Amino acid sequence: MVDGYRGKILRVDLSAGSTSVTSIDEELLRGFIGGAGLGARLLYDMIDKDTEPLGPENPLLYLTGPLCGTMAPTGSKSTFCSRSPKTGLFGYSTVGGHLGADLKFAGYDGIIFTGAAKEPSYLLVDNSDVEIRNAKHLWGMDTIQVWEELKKETGYKNAGIARIGIAGENLVKYACIIVDHHRAAGRTGQGAVMGSKKLKAIVINGTDRKVPVADEKGLREYANELNEDKKEDPTFRMYSDLGTAGFTDMASMMWGSLPAGYYTVPDFDTYNLSGTTVRETILVGKSACYRCPIACGRVIEIPEGKYKMDRYAGPELEVTGTMGSLLLNNDVESVAYANKILNMLGIDTISGGNTIAFAYYLFKEGKITTEDLDGITPEWGDVDPGIALAEKIAKRDGIGNMLAEGAFEFGEKFGVSDLAVQVNGLELPQHDPRGFSGHAIGYATSPRGACHMSADMYNVQMGQPNEAFRIESEDRFANEADLVARLQDFRALTNSAVMCNFYPANGNQLLKLLKLATGWDMDIEELVKTGERIFTMMRLLNLKLGYYTKKEGLPLLVLKPLEGATEGHVPDIEAQLNTWYEYREWDRKTGRPPKEKLEELGLGDLT
Repeated sequence: MVDGYRGKILRVDLSAGSTSVTSIDEELLRGFIGGAGLGARLLYDMIDKDTEPLGPENPLLYLTGPLCGTMAPTGSKSTFCSRSPKTGLFGYSTVGGHLGADLKFAGYDGIIFTGAAKEPSYLLVDNSDVEIRNAKHLWGMDTIQVWEELKKETGYKNAGIARIGIAGENLVKYACIIVDHHRAAGRTGQGAVMGSKKLKAIVINGTDRKVPVADEKGLREYANELNEDKKEDPTFRMYSDLGTAGFTDMASMMWGSLPAGYYTVPDFDTYNLSGTTVRETILVGKSACYRCPIACGRVIEIPEGKYKMDRYAGPELEVTGTMGSLLLNNDVESVAYANKILNMLGIDTISGGNTIAFAYYLFKEGKITTEDLDGITPEWGDVDPGIALAEKIAKRDGIGNMLAEGAFEFGEKFGVSDLAVQVNGLELPQHDPRGFSGHAIGYATSPRGACHMSADMYNVQMGQPNEAFRIESEDRFANEADLVARLQDFRALTNSAVMCNFYPANGNQLLKLLKLATGWDMDIEELVKTGERIFTMMRLLNLKLGYYTKKEGLPLLVLKPLEGATEGHVPDIEAQLNTWYEYREWDRKTGRPPKEKLEELGLGDLT
């Protein structure tokens, strides 16, 4: 067994109703770490372009990393991955909470689900005791009801619980998985894969909290030292004090990166949506994932009025955009309420909110009518029609059946798919590339479609350099595609370790945490090479799944200049692609790394 790991993967064959345990090779772990990196390598041997994303042959992997369950700050995130029903490409979604730590405490590094259950089921992991249980009584419940029912039914009030809502049951292509206290594995439709397997929930009760590490005392001391140091970091403090929505005003007023009016309106006043407004009006507490000193989670309550609601998770930046500024809605209570509804239904707030906003835009432009939307009239500034559309999406009711496929497919129905703001089938997050040019190439070449977490240039732009990976931006409007490539390699590591992007650790600090946990005699050169290997592995998997380089680009609406904080700037995506491919030494036409590069990275046998 390798320090930092349990050395075991739980395999669950839902078709046969059986479970087994397998070991993991140390060389595989050192080469791909865990999380998304290990997931990509494992999936490469399990799926191909003929694998139906919502068929029983598509495995669903749930994986942790070597820092999970240890003292390492924010290192206890975990990852769901499979072939995405949203994009057809490598799909992965990283999530916080304490579920990953619970799995490590139960004695496993991950779970691989294969097949599909005949009837609704849930998995109960109680340390080494594993049971597939009937979930007929849970089918049709929202994510809050399932959480409460399973705590009562199993008797484990503090167990980690992942579950889907009715959107996942109905195979909405961007259905999410809600984990623990309403954290979301939101992107790429992993909730739909879970629903296709008739898997309503996963409950994990682990009691062995002593995950073996190479240097326990050293890891504890270094974690404490890091946390003390990071408390002075301005982005750490912003996320801690105001949550992720603390970035709202800065993104809107300073950078012009928070889109409004479905990417067509500059200078929308977002103060009433900001983390500051949340704190001054509806905030009643904070929440943190396991071993997280930031506690970016908000707990809010609305005691009266139209959007009255009991204590619940407050709105994050992304839903503040999709159900707020993207709809020209600046009512914070309505955004908080919409966030709760989307989470209860099990809909990704990014893809779901973005697709709903697309319907508003098409209605405003006269491309669709109220009749097309089953009598719903989506007017700018009014979130209620969006909530009504969300409920129809989750049920695949009427026009909701088409909206459930995503923005591109919905636009295709009306002959305007070119207006959908997406890349490779995945709707854009709330970071407009006209505000940060690095997001342009990041979206165009991300392994999972438009994704800000695989190259978070906004964090770099806010002052998070990374000397070991040569990451330091000079100009937010410049062609820094080579810098973005290095950032992608670094994020491939943190998404495999699995560590939160909001914790401002650099390459040298990540290296020391990994060495203290695993005991590996790894230097910074090997770490850099490992990040490149993991990112390249994700591209190889996508090529096997039918990746098409002609889709590498930006959607039409974000190639139109806007005044205001973006100063009329539009990124030159062609120039960025040329720079990016030249830096990576990959073939621009095929998207494939050359044989020599694969040999250098230890991937030569995968060609």
